[in-house]
Amino acid sequence: MQPSAQPLRNLAEAERRYYAELERFKQLCFRLIDQGQSYQVVILNHELFRFLYPAEPYLGFVHNDPVPFALEHLSQLIALGESMLDVVKGYRLAQEDVRHADLGLEIDTSDFYSSLWKRFDREVLVNEAVRLLERRLPPDILAEHVKGKRVLDMGCGSGRYALALAAAGAGEVVAIDYQSKAFDRAREYAEGARLSVRFMEGDVLHLPFSDRSFDFIFSNGVLHHTRDWARGVAEYARVLRRAGYLYLYARGGFFWTAREVMREIFQRIPKDYAQMVLTMIGLPRNRFIFMDVWFVPIECHIARTELEQLMRSLGLRFSAIRSENTFDPNFALSANMAGAEIVWGEGEHRYLVTRQ
Repeated sequence: MQPSAQPLRNLAEAERRYYAELERFKQLCFRLIDQGQSYQVVILNHELFRFLYPAEPYLGFVHNDPVPFALEHLSQLIALGESMLDVVKGYRLAQEDVRHADLGLEIDTSDFYSSLWKRFDREVLVNEAVRLLERRLPPDILAEHVKGKRVLDMGCGSGRYALALAAAGAGEVVAIDYQSKAFDRAREYAEGARLSVRFMEGDVLHLPFSDRSFDFIFSNGVLHHTRDWARGVAEYARVLRRAGYLYLYARGGFFWTAREVMREIFQRIPKDYAQMVLTMIGLPRNRFIFMDVWFVPIECHIARTELEQLMRSLGLRFSAIRSENTFDPNFALSANMAGAEIVWGEGEHRYLVTRQ
């Protein structure tokens, strides 16, 4: 589904209408689930989320008037969902199938991401990671702070960025994550390719390293999935010697608010069922953003003022990095598109961090 944007004269009125429609969308999804139509709920949320980003690369679509587009798109999805309510009831998912128990948030989070990384083939694990790194870290940063340096990948997940950092010329890369099963495939690749990467298990909130022990620290989309993102930033600052890249989720706008609504909806749908539906509709292996947002145990949305105040108190300098990936919200905000802040709020927190 790719709606056309209709002009709106009053952005404030459109903003108010969007949040009212978002509540209607949530209640509609709950009704569909109650009717045993969880399949349709996965599809509706997939369509909502994919067009909340500044670009939809698989369709060659880029926003140029995001507020009216977002409102029309949401209204179309509601109309489609309401038409489904009259369809004959399908399979009703048993309530007990939905996973609610806290089995240990750290293990839960690691298990969850490990299951997503298993879908990565070599193209995603290695080649795509190199391309993404080059788009998100300007060449001068790679040349000055990574090449020949001791680098920490803090919360390495699948390990693909650790491989990319080694391929970019890092002298040594240490990659840490909670459980080794997340990065086992990357470790095997590093050994086979003779890349200087040392993978290890550990907690990013309690790093097993001495103060100022890394020239460059790369932390990409990690600390907002922990119990205490601020402690994670403090640990980042403690082991940082020179410079680093830090990416955390921001807040505000249609984008971040809709994520909160979708997470509430998917409390009522089993994870394996949602993954099955996405696989059936041909979701590419590297596109884990849907499952990531819908099911990760913790997702913190952080205010820019709070993050920047914390970094100053830790003795860090920082400057925002513009991503060259058109998919990233910050790319759209930097283009000064009309209504961009209404749709994407504060965008994302992507910083080059250095010591004062």
